[in-house]
Amino acid sequence: MRRTAGGELLEAAITAAAAGAEVLRRGFGSRLTVDGKGDDGNLVTDIDLAAERAVRSALAARRPDDAVTGEELPDDAHRRAEVRWSIDPLDGTTNYTRGIPFFATSVGAQDLATGEWIVGAVHAPLLDRVYFARRGGGAWVRGGGGTRRLNGPTGETSARLLGTGLSYDPRVRAAQYAGLSELMRAFTDARALGSAALGVCGVADGTLDGFIEDDLGEYDWAGAAVVAEEAGLVVTRPSGDRTELRVLPAALA
Repeated sequence: MRRTAGGELLEAAITAAAAGAEVLRRGFGSRLTVDGKGDDGNLVTDIDLAAERAVRSALAARRPDDAVTGEELPDDAHRRAEVRWSIDPLDGTTNYTRGIPFFATSVGAQDLATGEWIVGAVHAPLLDRVYFARRGGGAWVRGGGGTRRLNGPTGETSARLLGTGLSYDPRVRAAQYAGLSELMRAFTDARALGSAALGVCGVADGTLDGFIEDDLGEYDWAGAAVVAEEAGLVVTRPSGDRTELRVLPAALA
């Protein structure tokens, strides 16, 4: 029997994201070991690594036969796996190192037979928010003592906020600067939160009216994109030569 649907996967995602987020919460404000990777400004800390180990451990306890891909550690492949998990243990590392509370652990799962992304969870410990969704089950946020369903932006005001971010690669960043005016045609202002996962979830909960960013890794959007789709948004994932992630209401897509 296939094990790629239902509440079991969602509970595994929520539990795994919580395990990573607890590492982030405990380590926030402590002395960090910070290294660079790749382009200037692209950081990794000892907390990134510890959080990813915690996420993987939680997944292994519930889903030992699944494949796992993470931002920081080597892939864990299983020949007969039906599900692959994509982990960002600390989305918003720069924020974390600067004491800015916009960061999260993000976990998404893909059905390997169909390629469909089927569950996602994004846990922001200092914001007291847990976003989660499973295919066909709606999108939800838990925090502040309650849980509510997400339905995207209401469009009730004339202020329209675009979420975005900039690449660490200076050449890509220059192209992003050049294209920003075109992106802003449908918006009145922009916000860069420093976490793509929280930016995407921000569209799901109506804080933002759209999110467009180039040069992201899969782990940046794997969990949050499921949340956005289940909130009724149109999600265009990077694929082939298309490198942008776009999360928009149908009227703007």
